[in-house]
Amino acid sequence: MKIQKSFVRLSQLFVFSLLVIHCHTLAGSLGITYPESQQDDKKAIYIEHLKKADRYLAEKDYAAAMFEYEKAADIMPYEEYPKLKMQGIEATLGEKELAEVRKKVKQARKQEEEQLRKEQAAEEKSKSVVKEKEEFDEFLHERQAQTQRDSVRRAIFDVFADELKRVEQGKDMLARSAVYRKIADAFRKAKDEEIAIKYYQKALEIEEQYGQQDTVSAVYEDMAGTYFATGDFQNSINSYEKSLSVKEKAGDKAGASEVMSSIAGVYETTYDYKNAISYYQKSAKLKDSIADESGLKDVMDNLGNVYYKQKILTSSILSYEKAVKIIQKLDMKEALGPVYNKLGVAHYEMGNLVEAEKFFKESMKNLYEAGNRKEAAMTLNNLGNLLFINNKYEDAITYYERSLKSKKPGEYEYGRAVTMFNMGNAYRRSGDHNKAMELYEKSLHIADSLSFTALQGKNLKALSAVYEASKMFDKAAEMRSKLDTLNLSSISIEFPVSENEMDLDVEKTQEILSKLSQEALKRKDVLEKEGNNKMADLYISTLNKQYMKEQNRSRTFLMLSIALGVVLLMTLIFAFRSSRKKKIMT
Repeated sequence: MKIQKSFVRLSQLFVFSLLVIHCHTLAGSLGITYPESQQDDKKAIYIEHLKKADRYLAEKDYAAAMFEYEKAADIMPYEEYPKLKMQGIEATLGEKELAEVRKKVKQARKQEEEQLRKEQAAEEKSKSVVKEKEEFDEFLHERQAQTQRDSVRRAIFDVFADELKRVEQGKDMLARSAVYRKIADAFRKAKDEEIAIKYYQKALEIEEQYGQQDTVSAVYEDMAGTYFATGDFQNSINSYEKSLSVKEKAGDKAGASEVMSSIAGVYETTYDYKNAISYYQKSAKLKDSIADESGLKDVMDNLGNVYYKQKILTSSILSYEKAVKIIQKLDMKEALGPVYNKLGVAHYEMGNLVEAEKFFKESMKNLYEAGNRKEAAMTLNNLGNLLFINNKYEDAITYYERSLKSKKPGEYEYGRAVTMFNMGNAYRRSGDHNKAMELYEKSLHIADSLSFTALQGKNLKALSAVYEASKMFDKAAEMRSKLDTLNLSSISIEFPVSENEMDLDVEKTQEILSKLSQEALKRKDVLEKEGNNKMADLYISTLNKQYMKEQNRSRTFLMLSIALGVVLLMTLIFAFRSSRKKKIMT
């Protein structure tokens, strides 16, 4: 009877044990590892098994006790207590009774393993069903997209059917080319680049044989833009270069300079900054030679952007200053605000904080006058950064709040994430870790949704710091683990993130990333690491400048104090002597 009772209890224990093992098995299959912080949970389960085992042993229910001690030993194999208890049971029981106990325990173990296999098989089947559903959903989505594409294609061809039929039956090849270009333009607007390129090529064959050179050049540029949209950047550059060749042969300097800027833009997109700078410089030289000041302003602004992205800040500032001179000459006041802001950012990152403040304030004034509140919000963020660098955290938070208030959710998410990160830094430095956590988490959520790796890394590192300071060690370890996955453990969080006009295109940039070649992505990684290293050096330089400034200020104050003390002492001595002389004389 005792053995039967033990077997019943073993069956009851089986369910609980099965759940524990299943959880561990599932975690292993998903690649989940248990950090040190979870050792307490493991120990709690171990202790629970021991409590049950000890209770069964006190009741002389040896089979149930043996089962529980074995479970405890499985969880913590280096612990001696369950082993000693099992040895005690073996010594207590007779040979026959012990054999029966072992048989029942073995049988329960076998049932447990069989149940686990069934559950794992069911889980695999469930995963297979989910995968099949995902594949079906993807297939359905593709079919729906194809159906929609076919519908749009039919609609476009229906619009041009009569016109296309007429020109293809006629002998006017240029008229035919014109219709081909109109069809290509329609497909390009519909984002059906495959058909668009096909019809541009048909038009190009005719134009090269019968048409004007400026039309040939225009078709090449249309093709270049279409290739760019598909992510075929090399064919985009090739098409622009063919257009450039046509314009140079025709002596069209204005057109050639525009195409050079377009080529530079493609190189900039693919992180080939060396070639981007080369083509912007060529474009600037041509524009200067034909006195195209408005065009030259744009090129110098773009050139400043490329230098800034590489953190070649002196060259960036020189380029922006040339753009400012042209803007002032042409009285284009509405264009000053964004360039002043970028000048402020470049000076700020170089540690020229006085110059930075001057340009930020000029930027604010011009942006508000132009009604450009979106970019004014960027400058507010940057003014907050200046206050942060000067350890004026409360004032910095005020500017960050004003900046954030001007950034409506959904309109400029990247900017909101940047300012939340900066504000989180200010609260962290002020000692308000709860508020810092809240802001970092919100910023990280946006950075995750945009797949913006650098900002993800900064928030993860910052969260790790505040969790650690708040003794939330589990969460801190989780953040560090995620940071290691991004390979950004060395990223700096102490230098606030600036904002400028370039950030308005950051979401478009993220879309393009998926279209970049491995070579371009490697260039991107190298340039970003170099940029981060330069930023760290600049930050240290800025701190050193501030330290030296404070030292000089303290030294000056000390010298003035000494000088004032000497003057005061001499005055007292003179007054004392004068007083003694008067007494002697009297």
